Amino acid sequence: MNKVIGKITNDDMATHSLVPYLFDEGHFKTKQEVLDQCIRAKHGENVRSPQTLRQRTGDVLENPLIIEVAKRLGLSDVQVEVTEKVVHPFLPLEGSLDGIGYADNLLIKPNVENGIYTIGSSEILLNGRMPIEVKCSSQFPTDEPPNWLGVMQLKAAMSTLQANAGILIILYQSTDLRVYLYQKDYDFEEQLTEKVIDFDRRIKEEEYFTPQITRDAYVKHPEAIPDEVKILPEGTDTYINQLLTTKDMIKKLQVTADALQAQIMDQMGNASEGRIGEHVVHWKMRNFKAQAEKIVPAKDAYEIRSKTLTIKKGK
Repeated sequence: MNKVIGKITNDDMATHSLVPYLFDEGHFKTKQEVLDQCIRAKHGENVRSPQTLRQRTGDVLENPLIIEVAKRLGLSDVQVEVTEKVVHPFLPLEGSLDGIGYADNLLIKPNVENGIYTIGSSEILLNGRMPIEVKCSSQFPTDEPPNWLGVMQLKAAMSTLQANAGILIILYQSTDLRVYLYQKDYDFEEQLTEKVIDFDRRIKEEEYFTPQITRDAYVKHPEAIPDEVKILPEGTDTYINQLLTTKDMIKKLQVTADALQAQIMDQMGNASEGRIGEHVVHWKMRNFKAQAEKIVPAKDAYEIRSKTLTIKKGK
């Protein structure tokens, strides 16, 4: 059976891979951007990005990594070709699985030499079927991975399968293979229920989140109506004054930081590295390859809304 490459889940609903964003633990986007992506998909827009070389490489490595980990753990069986999506029994949530492991009351304790870590407990009971998530990472190895690096995705899959445990496999920097085992997390699943139901409602009603950063505001309000003037709500002037004060403080701090950096540079002189106490300072040359002259291709005119505000005194 050939492994399906690419997404097999719907783009207009919550999926396991989107769950970290719902908890504000995403690494690349905000939950506002993810919500907007789902809403656009609901209207028929193709929101999928081409698979990267790293993702394709990860797909190739998944099966042998799962088989190796199954041997290390002593699983009774393992499925490496999961070509159908899994759907949560009572939440509007679905996902694709890298693999499914099977065990019969297998008690696992940490074994650092074998790259096995039990998270949140001194031992993890593996029983029945459980999801397996595989990640390849350029990050430095760690005894407990961050939530965005497969952890919440795995826990969402555990909830979907109603599994008592889950297996997260991470190959760090192409050489360090580590296995993280998680027991069912009831607190997480309670929060997951609330967040997924709310996210699904927002998709259907197209209700965006209150912006937390400027990117969120831009997603919620991407267009400006020419010549439309709005009397802003009471209290907005407080935000404006705080923003102007903050920007002024940042500007002054940047001047101070630049002056301090100049002093350190002067002390280093022509050295590429400086040392003092616990600090190591680098001031190296940067190499730029020669490039052929480029002719910029023509572009059609287009219009987008500015992503920053311009504030000035007005009458």
